[in-house]
Amino acid sequence: MARPAMAVPGAFLVPVLLLLCRLGPYLAAARSPPGVECVLFNEEYMTCTWGSRETLMANYSLYYWYENRSPVVECKHYLQDRGISIGCRLNQSEIIQFQPFHVLINASLGGRTLEIPSERMQLQDLVKPEAPVNLTIRNMSNNQLQLTWTSPYPKAQCLEHAVKYRSNKDTSWTEHQVKGDIFSLPSVDYEKYYTFYVRSKINSYCGSTQLWSEWSVPVVWGSNSTSKGTAEEQLHWFWIHMVLIPFASCLLLLVLSLDTREKRSAPPSPLPRLRKLWRAMRSTLSLLFSKLDKPKVLSRSS
Repeated sequence: MARPAMAVPGAFLVPVLLLLCRLGPYLAAARSPPGVECVLFNEEYMTCTWGSRETLMANYSLYYWYENRSPVVECKHYLQDRGISIGCRLNQSEIIQFQPFHVLINASLGGRTLEIPSERMQLQDLVKPEAPVNLTIRNMSNNQLQLTWTSPYPKAQCLEHAVKYRSNKDTSWTEHQVKGDIFSLPSVDYEKYYTFYVRSKINSYCGSTQLWSEWSVPVVWGSNSTSKGTAEEQLHWFWIHMVLIPFASCLLLLVLSLDTREKRSAPPSPLPRLRKLWRAMRSTLSLLFSKLDKPKVLSRSS
């Protein structure tokens, strides 16, 4: 007598696979909850982010509160990437430092809600200052340079700084930690030119963080340098050399080309108008050059 045929394994696996596919998003979200990263920028606003459009599978809602201080509040300004919420921005009026800060994320998946709490945070430990500005170099006696700067951060006494520099002959950067807003380089070679950057972070008296600001705009000093010592002046000369002079040269070539065509043919041309434009441009350049001093290299004397 023939044995009954065994059930096909596929008939049993199909419902299981369908169930796993249906539960897949919930399992993935439960196994790998998005981490929340909050940064307080220059004490002006704070962002809390928890992923990107490529890694998130659903929309998230953020709720926050301060311990023993305020009720639970939902984020008012979500950061989105192609329709998916990836973060929240809190304005200055919503930020309270030196109060334990809590965040709760709600993930909505197929009609179900997953709550993902975060760790308790101290906002004074999440401050990232803005980069220093107004870098200025002074040539002191005995071949010494003095670099100074200012910070947009409102509490300058809470900052420590890092200065990095190298000469055109160096292959690596030298970096120093600085307490105040003055850095001195005791000895320089006048045959070289030097590039300096500065960045800042909150010191140990005002917080506990490793969040450094971005590096500042560089300042350059020395031989073959077209700088007078400040980043703003370097920017002026960048516009003159890279924008105004090439534009003026192209305009001059265009005027000469049209002048040649006018001599060859009688049809009316826009030459008179372009000549007027050229005179206005020449006047503007003369005025600009009269206001900016000729760049010079700082002398060896103080």
